[in-house]
Amino acid sequence: MPIKQGDVILLRYSLWDGEGKLISSGEDGKERELKLHIGRGQVIPAFERALIGMEKGERKKFTLQPNEAYGEFNPLLVEKIPKDNLSDPNFEMKLGNKVEIVAPNGMSSVGWIRLIEVDFILVDMNPPLAGKTLNFKVEILDTDLEPEPTVNPFLFGMSCGDSCEHEHEHEHEYDQQYPHEK
Repeated sequence: MPIKQGDVILLRYSLWDGEGKLISSGEDGKERELKLHIGRGQVIPAFERALIGMEKGERKKFTLQPNEAYGEFNPLLVEKIPKDNLSDPNFEMKLGNKVEIVAPNGMSSVGWIRLIEVDFILVDMNPPLAGKTLNFKVEILDTDLEPEPTVNPFLFGMSCGDSCEHEHEHEHEYDQQYPHEK
């Protein structure tokens, strides 16, 4: 039976960038498995759309352009931050490390260190896969699965607005994102 909105499936996948560099696979170099509730926003929409209509046991390769995935790289999301502005004195200054930047208004953003100088760091707040063409190989392992229980966000003092039709998942570093994974 073809996959449709609302289905819960189990798939196996690998992800490469446009140059053929492996971005995400299992720890042993084999493909990763992901349980996915179609239509719940667990992964980027274009990834879900590529799965619609597939069936159990089917394999497929597909490519998503940056505008279908994490968008184009935005140079306005790269900021020069004085090292004095970092609140944690024990923070390890290392290229590629994730850092949280808190603006004067209290808003925070997550970024990755791209350059370290004497007095400042260059922080990139683009999603790690922004500007990249993504090549996927997927195999549908199972369909008609039961959904995972949905956590009530009000238990944690959060609000979902008018709807709780989403699940919070991964944090975007390659292994938690690619495609958005938990």
